[in-house]
Amino acid sequence: MARLWALALFLVPTLAQGALSPLKDHPLKRQAEAYLLAAAKALEAQSAPVALSLQGNYARLGYECTPQALCASLPEDAKALTLALVLTPFPFGEAADGLARAEIGLRRAELAYRKTLTALQAQAVAAYGRYQEALLGVRLAEKGVALAQLALEATRKRQGSPKDLREAELALKEAQNRLAEAELGLKLAEEAAAGLVDLKAPLPEIPLPQGTTPLGLEEARLALAEAQIGERAAWRNLLPTLQGSLSLYPSGNDTLSLSLSSKDLRPTLAYTRQDPARPPTTLPGAGQYRTTEELRLSLSLTLSPGLLAGYEAAKAQVRGAEEALRAAEIQTHLEKARLENALKSAEASLALARLRREAAQKALEEVQARLALGLESPLGVLQAELNLLQAELNLLQAENNLRNRRMELYQFYGEILPEVAR
Repeated sequence: MARLWALALFLVPTLAQGALSPLKDHPLKRQAEAYLLAAAKALEAQSAPVALSLQGNYARLGYECTPQALCASLPEDAKALTLALVLTPFPFGEAADGLARAEIGLRRAELAYRKTLTALQAQAVAAYGRYQEALLGVRLAEKGVALAQLALEATRKRQGSPKDLREAELALKEAQNRLAEAELGLKLAEEAAAGLVDLKAPLPEIPLPQGTTPLGLEEARLALAEAQIGERAAWRNLLPTLQGSLSLYPSGNDTLSLSLSSKDLRPTLAYTRQDPARPPTTLPGAGQYRTTEELRLSLSLTLSPGLLAGYEAAKAQVRGAEEALRAAEIQTHLEKARLENALKSAEASLALARLRREAAQKALEEVQARLALGLESPLGVLQAELNLLQAELNLLQAENNLRNRRMELYQFYGEILPEVAR
């Protein structure tokens, strides 16, 4: 039941129209949803307590009779219809294996869904950050063009040397080229964000993930569980199989039967109607009789080196899966430490970028104050404004880097943002 609720939460449409709302229509998300729904239906089919089967048979008969006239009294064909009901009162043996594999399939589909959405949300957050950086980069490039233009005009007013004039003209050309590159970068960033994120909506707050079980570790555990199922199945293949059936014959046309096998302990109830009816058995000189019930027990055992080798192979699969789980535990521990260190480094860089931005803001205020006193030129003010824009760009890059490091942790744990999971 808990898994069905989890599936329902996965498939609820996104209601919030935030920056990440375009992800609800992404093809990869819809593909993961379809696979998740298919796995849920497969589990539902495997856990069904009742199965009904219908089988029909038809045979055309030919005879060679002595005397020939006897053939005229024999039936030309034979027909039979069987209705069977297979019950699963509790999972056992092969039935239990099928149910366990279906549960593992659903769990893997859930992990794949989480992996897909965490990758998409990380791409969306990164695309949003790159677009904001490109916007500020255009402003910075425009300020650079204005500064180069003002520097060229100042050089002309003071009648600078031809060398100074050429350098100022070259600096202006370079600034214009940087502006063109920045505008192209803005266009490319906008195209890259299409279908991932709404650039006009605010990006939601991205807190630290809760930090549950890493995806890689969950996948390794599922692989071990599947290998253990295979080992149990291979062991049962080495054991004898006991089958029993009880058949009742109310008439020559009707058969009621109950059968059971030790492989799955699923009773099968069947009713068969056949035409022509079974003829009674005739004993020469003694009369005839008709069987009304029949109880059969059979015990079968297959001895084969291949079955033993299959069991050894299944045990080796389990050992390999156990070692893979240990390796996954070590790897996830190292990866967690790496991601946490990267996050701390991004936090330190952000704090430093904020200080530099504050210093650039104070420097601009000081330059503006000197300009009011006639102690500074407009060119100096423009240069201070350019430095402030550069500091703001560095701050934005540090903020985006911190968000990206957090999104890596979301991918590591397979956690989906609430704005994406709705």
